[in-house]
Amino acid sequence: MAEPFRKNDRWYLRYKDAHGRWRQQPSEAATKTEARRLAVELQRREERIRLGIEEAPPEDGGGTVDALLEWWIDAYLSKSPGYGRAVGTIRKHLLGSKLGRLRLVELTPGKIEAFLQEKVDVCAPQTLNHLRGYLSRAFNAARKTERFRGPNPVTEVKKRKVPKAVPDFLRADEVPPVLAALSDRWRSLFATALYTGLRKGELIGLRKADVDLQNRLLTVSHSYRRDTTKGGHADVIPIATELLPYLADAIDRSPSDLVFPAPDGSMTSDGVQLELVLRRALHRAGIVESWLHKCRRRGCRHVEPAKDDQLRRCPRCQMKLWPSGQVRPIRFHHLRHTTASLLLMAGADVSAVQRILRHSDPRLTTETYGHLVPDYLRSQIDRLSFGLVPWIDSPPASNESQPVATISAPFAPILLPEPENPGKGPSPGDLETESFRGLELGRGERIRTSDILLPKQTRYQAAPRPVAATSYTPRATRPRRRAAKPGPSAQRRGKQNPSRMGPSVRHYGHGQVPLVLDLRGRFLGESRGVCGGELYGRARGL
Repeated sequence: MAEPFRKNDRWYLRYKDAHGRWRQQPSEAATKTEARRLAVELQRREERIRLGIEEAPPEDGGGTVDALLEWWIDAYLSKSPGYGRAVGTIRKHLLGSKLGRLRLVELTPGKIEAFLQEKVDVCAPQTLNHLRGYLSRAFNAARKTERFRGPNPVTEVKKRKVPKAVPDFLRADEVPPVLAALSDRWRSLFATALYTGLRKGELIGLRKADVDLQNRLLTVSHSYRRDTTKGGHADVIPIATELLPYLADAIDRSPSDLVFPAPDGSMTSDGVQLELVLRRALHRAGIVESWLHKCRRRGCRHVEPAKDDQLRRCPRCQMKLWPSGQVRPIRFHHLRHTTASLLLMAGADVSAVQRILRHSDPRLTTETYGHLVPDYLRSQIDRLSFGLVPWIDSPPASNESQPVATISAPFAPILLPEPENPGKGPSPGDLETESFRGLELGRGERIRTSDILLPKQTRYQAAPRPVAATSYTPRATRPRRRAAKPGPSAQRRGKQNPSRMGPSVRHYGHGQVPLVLDLRGRFLGESRGVCGGELYGRARGL
């Protein structure tokens, strides 16, 4: 094995192939050490091929990914029921892309993952899983036919997680107005979809021979022009009594052997947009979510949303605005969800609904529509009972109706303003007046006041411990002084932590009355010559 060499900012590997000829191959190595390691691995693989342990790849590298996908579309996908939708997605995202131009031997799981990650902003997670599935199926088919002998590189690429949404459906009170708003051509088809849950292709491919009105049985065995359904088997389901006149009318109107043909008797195209027919019927029935009022004057383009269709005028040109109802984005397949949902909400058995919808697994019916079953999991969640009395049914009580808490020990949590007579404290009768009632515990918010001992306004909160008696001087009795510029020492004192500054007894002049109150605001006495602790002990009977 020769040493790798660098050319045009790339490292080239030199090795001997299985036939003994020297070859050189460009690599993605960033250093010479990495290039040397890749060359050793390449030389070992050629040695295994020479000894017959490993099979040699084709000379052209197995072709490109584009060639593989074209072969798989012609050989396999063209005979699949979903050919029309799948081939459009493949030609839009895979064929002609950077991934499609790679040779099969150059395709790795990392390159596939990087390609899918670049499509995150363009494609939904389900579409990314479809692209991954198309590549995987093409490689599996090539390996079965020995077109490609290497491993499938897609198996190591993980699927994207698809969010699962609750399916939309028509409510029971919406079905009659929607059927009444449909034209005669579509009314019988939509009624059959609602009463049977048939898919779009099964309705278009329904034959007259599949309908037995006498025995009220309907055989589902076709989908479009195919002689099989999505599940790959034929099923017989019952016909509801209310559906009989719709089917009889459709059979009488049909000029061919199809129940719901085109006007000329041929099969209806699979590209017909039945969801637009359904949304127009919802609009005519008045089942809208909101309204858009649009100005139809050329060049104006004014649009304003509203909750009603009342007359409005354009603020620019004063012309009448055209109200356009906005229906929810429901699809034709949601009629199948409507059949299952309304049956389960009416109390039908889950297994019976599964047979009517022809699901292959009953768990699919339960996981999709189980939340609509009456009392679904409700009886189980009600096992959580703590004996609590519901309080949300009664109106919330006001502050005036709140009971006053009963406190066994007195406290001194608040300060009362100085009475008019500064020589005497407030009497117990004064505490019953309207100005003092709001100070009781549980009767409104805490008192917010300006304490002379604190640097700013503070909300006092009761604490379960006795507090020393504190003085309060009314604002009106304080002597006014001109504010002087504080000196350096005062500035240093002003930077103290306010949380460490507790109440204390200070004498600032005339009108100072030390008071002691309990938590309910009841007057205990004045602390003239008596410390707060002694007065607290007297109130406690100590």
